[in-house]
Formats: sequence, structure tokens, C-alpha cells
Amino acid sequence: MDKGSSLDYLVLPSTLLRSFLFLCSLVLVVVLVTKTVISTQRNDFKHDANMAVYHIQEKILTNDVALAGFSSLFATLDPNDLQETRGFTQYMRAAYPHIYMFEAMFRVDVSQKLQHEEDMRALGYPDYKITPYGTEKKPINQPDKALAGVPAHYPIVFIDPFLASLEGLMGFDMMSVSNMRETLLASIASGTPVASKPFNLREGGRGYALIKVQTLPDTEAIMEQRHNQDHQTTAVKYLLGDVATLLIIQVDTIVASVADIIPSANVKLVYGPEDELAAEFNTPKTTVLPTINMEHLSLQADLDDLGQPFKVMLTQPAGLYTQHIELMTLLVLLMCIAYAFYYRSLLSKYRLQLQRDAGLLELSQQHTKLEVMVAKRTAELQRQSDENTNLAQQLIRVQEDQIHHIARELHDEFGQTLTAIKINAHILEQAQTTELVGTYAQDITSQADALYATMRDMIQRLRPEALDAFGLKAAVEQCIIAFHLDEQNIDLALTIDDSVNDLEEIYSIASYRIVQELVNNAVKHAQLNWLKVHLTVTDQHMYITVEDNGVGFDPMQKKLGFGLSGVDERARSLGGVVDINTAIGKGVRVCVSMPL
Repeated sequence: MDKGSSLDYLVLPSTLLRSFLFLCSLVLVVVLVTKTVISTQRNDFKHDANMAVYHIQEKILTNDVALAGFSSLFATLDPNDLQETRGFTQYMRAAYPHIYMFEAMFRVDVSQKLQHEEDMRALGYPDYKITPYGTEKKPINQPDKALAGVPAHYPIVFIDPFLASLEGLMGFDMMSVSNMRETLLASIASGTPVASKPFNLREGGRGYALIKVQTLPDTEAIMEQRHNQDHQTTAVKYLLGDVATLLIIQVDTIVASVADIIPSANVKLVYGPEDELAAEFNTPKTTVLPTINMEHLSLQADLDDLGQPFKVMLTQPAGLYTQHIELMTLLVLLMCIAYAFYYRSLLSKYRLQLQRDAGLLELSQQHTKLEVMVAKRTAELQRQSDENTNLAQQLIRVQEDQIHHIARELHDEFGQTLTAIKINAHILEQAQTTELVGTYAQDITSQADALYATMRDMIQRLRPEALDAFGLKAAVEQCIIAFHLDEQNIDLALTIDDSVNDLEEIYSIASYRIVQELVNNAVKHAQLNWLKVHLTVTDQHMYITVEDNGVGFDPMQKKLGFGLSGVDERARSLGGVVDINTAIGKGVRVCVSMPL
């Protein structure tokens, strides 16, 4: 019936509607979480991308400032004193690592080519020549004729860093390179800085040249050479016209510098209207990417400013990471569990409804089943009656066991004493002298006193007065004192918490009887030298421990005696547990735990 009712309830229109609404709510939660995550990633990307673009704009502005400072400084210095210029360029390269090289060029008319070479050799460059761009067929160290249609050369006269490997660039004619020639001509025409197309650097990576050409008034510069012998002055004349200053920028360094700002994005720097790739920074493999890609975020910024026509393109995948999937899985799981409990409650109500309807229908249609139900009920009552009879018999057996125990104690404790009194009385009847009568009368008196003491001890054991008057602690102490352990050379270690006096009467009586029985067994059977008794109340439990160093016993071969069985019954009646640890020759340790 349960299986059929579950299937019937499952196909009910109301159940199908609830299931559909639940599935819609699951989809809604997933969509909301996804939208929230994507929206957060989109906002973070927008912020980080703008920061990255601003960072690149700062680099481009730095290039323009460095070029302007270098151009102004170079144009105002005497060509003989380039140390101040080199100090400026070295400082700028150290402060801005993306600036790869500083170069300066003079415009030299074709007619002044030889004169310019002599002037530069006089400045300390003995191998200086105006050298055009060369190939394998036309090496770079061979001078070439002037380019057609270009009435002047722009040879390099200053390089920083000036390394040994770069000495060959001194005198290199920039007008002989098509890329540089177009940039130079554009700067001459506009009078502003112009960037060249990106090119591969010899040391690796990509770079571009930022050139600024400024026209100076025609004048003559006189460089004096002093000779050590005659101190005569030789004037070396050359014409100063245009001065072109150039920066070579490492584009890869500019792009890579934004890796800390937006590490999970791909950054591209493109040049000109055709979007020629200048540099690119790809997301490193160590970056955690979304487990499920939902969309690609992108931002493009036009940086066509200060003669550097660049665009920045940033793209970043957006989607669900592992933690987002785990969160959605947890939410879906919690919703499924909640719906399962809700569905189960509805199913239980449905089953109850079916059972009630089935019961009413069965009652109305099959009246004959009432007799069967009465018979079953009668059998059940008979079974309960049998159980009650068995319970009563069990109670009678328990009472008989208690009576038997008391009878055995009366026989053991009173029998010997009464027999001795009877013997002494019989002897007293036959006594011939007063001395014998007195002697046996004294024996009878002492035996009667012992019998009285035994009786009082038995009454005390049946219901100790100290338990009602002073509490469990004092009653247990008085009980153990009654065993006269010191007279038997038995060392006693007794520890009782004061909190045991606060126990309810049922626990106090049970604890007293358990301690009494365990100590009695130890003294009678253990042949011990020391005895430990501990009563503590901890964590809403009553703990009783009685330990001795006696002969012990094998618990696998010996059944529990009447005393230990009584201890176990008392503990179990209060929900407690008795743990007995013993072995032959190892003593006995009994631990009793009762929940309060």
C-alpha cells in the first residue's frame, strides 16, 4: 500500500505542480547566483581594466615627458659636454625600465656630409662615418650615396646606453630605414613627436621609436681643440639645423607591468588604424581560470595621444569558479533536503488520509471483520495477562531470594552464637560451684552482647540510621568503619565528594548498598592488604570505585556471586553500568556508573 500510495501521490496534479515550482526555484537560484557572480566579475574587471589603462597612459605620458626633457636638454648643451645629458638619460632609464634607449641625430645636408664626419671624429669618435642601412650584399659599415629625393642625412650622434656592442650605431643614418624615415618626415611636417611602427628588438621583445624633430636657427658652433705643444686654436665649423631626439620604448615591458593589476586578463597593445599588434600579455598558466566560462569580458581604450597611436585591448573570461559551483551545489542540496522533508510530510498526510478512507470503507463494507478484530484483541489481552502473571512470579521469586538471603544471614550470624549460649546454659545447669556459675554466666552475657551487636549491625545494614541523619558520605564512612579494617591490617584509601549528600534518596540508598556489598565481598574473600573506595559525582553521573589487591578471580570461569549480582541489579535498575576488572592474583577493581 505504501508503494502504491507513493506512486499515486506522485502523479497527482498538485504534486506535479509543486515539483514544477520547486524545479523552477532551483533554476532561479542558479540563475541568480550566476548573475550575481558574473556581475561582480564584470564590475571588478571594469575597475581593474580602467586601472590598467590608466597605468599604460602614465607610461605613454612618461615617454612624452622624457622625450621633451631629453630634446630640450640636448638642444641647449654644447656638443662637447654630453655628460649632463647622459646623466639625465641614465636616471630616466633607471626610473622607467620600459625606456630602452635614448638617441639623438643631427640633420646633415648631403653637401656637409664629409665635414660632419670630420667634426665628429674631432669630438672623439675616430671611426665615425655616416652609414646607411645595410644588408648582406651591402654591409652597414660601407657608406652609401644619399637617398633619392632626400636632401639630408640624420645620423646618430648620441646613444645611451653607450655599450661596446652599440658603438657601430654611431653615424647610422636613420633616413636610410623606411620605418624611421617615415617617422622622421612625419615629425618634421607636424613639429610634434611621432611614433614608429612596432619592430622586433635585437635583444628580444617588441619596441617602437618615439621621435621628435625640432628646427634650430642656423648658426655656427665653434669647437676649440687645444694642442699641448703650441696652444693654438683650431676652429672646426659645422652647420646646426634640425635636431632629432629619439626614444626606443619596450612595449612588452609596458604591457607586462599591468600583470599585477589585472593578472587574469589578456592584454594587447595594437598600433595604428589597422590594429597592428605591438605587444601582448597572456594570462599565465598559474592563474586560476573559471571552471565554466560564461562570457568574455572586454574593454578597449584608444590611447592615440602624444604622437603614440595605440589602443589597449583587455579581455578576461568570466564564469563560475570552483567555489561558486560548490556554493550553488550546497544551496541546491539544502533546497532538495528541505523539499524532501516537505514532500515526506505531505506524503505522510496523504497516506493517513488514504488509511482513514480505507478504514471507513472497510468498516462499512465488511462488518464480519469486527469479530476477527475482537479475537485478536482478546489474544492480545491474554498475552498481556500472561506477561503480568510472569511479572508477579518474578516479583515473588525476588522476594523469596531476599527472604532466603536474610535467613542465611540469620543462620550464619545468629546460629553459632545461640548454639554457644545454649551449651553454656547447659553447662551452667550442671555447675557445682559458684565460680563455675559466674564464669559461664559471664560467657552467656558476652555472647548475648555479641548477639545484640550482630542484631544491631544487621538492623544497621537493613536501614542505616546515619544515611537519614547525616547523609551518604557519613553513612558510607560509618559503614566502612564497622568492618574494622585497621584491626585486620588493611590499609584504606577513602575518597568521597561532599556533593554525594545532595543526591536523591533512591540514588543514596543504591550507592550505600553497592559500597556495602563490594567492601563486604572484598573483606571476606579477597585476602587483601589495601582497599580503595572512591565516590564522585561528575557530569551528571554517580561514579563508585572499589579496588583491592587481593587474590582476584577468573571472570571467564567463575560466575558472579549473589553479592555482585545484587550490585549489578541495583545499578541496572537505575540505568547504570557495572564494570569488573580482575584476574587471578591481580586483585579486583569494580567501577559503577549511574546516570543521575
